Amino acid sequence: MFTFQLENQTEHQTILLCLTAHDGHWFAGGSDARIHGLDSSGKTLPSLQALGGHQSYVTGVASSESFLWSVGYDGLLNAWKPHGNTLHASHQAHQKWVRDIRVAPHQPWMATVGDDMKVMIWDALTARLIHSLEGHAKQSPQGFSSMLYTCAFSPDGTLLATADRIGEILLWELPSGKLLQKMSAPAMYTWDEVQRLRSIGGIRSLAFSTDQQTLAVGGMGHVQNVDGLGGKARVEWFDLQSGEPSGLFESDSHKGLVESLQYHPSEPYLIAAGGSGKGFLMLLDPLTHKAIHETESPMYVHQIALSQDANSLLAVGHHRTAEWSLLKNS
Repeated sequence: MFTFQLENQTEHQTILLCLTAHDGHWFAGGSDARIHGLDSSGKTLPSLQALGGHQSYVTGVASSESFLWSVGYDGLLNAWKPHGNTLHASHQAHQKWVRDIRVAPHQPWMATVGDDMKVMIWDALTARLIHSLEGHAKQSPQGFSSMLYTCAFSPDGTLLATADRIGEILLWELPSGKLLQKMSAPAMYTWDEVQRLRSIGGIRSLAFSTDQQTLAVGGMGHVQNVDGLGGKARVEWFDLQSGEPSGLFESDSHKGLVESLQYHPSEPYLIAAGGSGKGFLMLLDPLTHKAIHETESPMYVHQIALSQDANSLLAVGHHRTAEWSLLKNS
């Protein structure tokens, strides 16, 4: 059995929304429109000045061989040479908020998704646009604007999953850009037509299994009060061949959005993190769809990342970073 052990936590003045490793350091994007260099425990590195270049929230960071990439509320895609504190290039990538960016493993491309409901595929060396893909509904069933929250590449980089506010998931083949599959997790979207005429929820995180047979989808279950994140933390699994649901987990211990999902590269479990008023970490068994271990986080978690040896975990979120060890108990 595995458990989390909290090793370090560090306070930050900003809300850290995204995290990636690049050239031996961690980088986190924040609500202060900046990118912050962090050490392995999440402390700000004094040798790395915060990078600007965005006009508002930085909501995605990713690393390729040549650059550190960032996206944000301003619609920009920025390429950085971070150790020189240099903005190499800036592109207007989307017409609305860019919610996520991912670089494909083992392939020369990356993806961005935004609230213009477009999936953009880019050359990860030059930022040349390869595809502009459309398929997500621009409006909710009630006629309001939707949002395209997240994306994830398969371990070999040839499949891309994208997911939106109303619980729709699309599976794309690369480099062709062909739409392979449509899946749906409608329970992760709550619409209140009685009290507030407002919706909440949506799919906030995705992760492919290491064998690329299933896709894990993170969000939140039904919410009674759409002014808060009171639904149970929820993960669903889908079979990628059929597009059908293959498993479900709802936490009885933690409420709120599952903001980040990551499979362990060598052990048979899935790590889930997020929050509502409080944050949480959960270790899930993808075969039984049950929790192996659940614990509170000292902050609402926006993104997690495993260390290179996969023995520790760094998380960023509301005014804090936190580092956990992954312990195997006899």
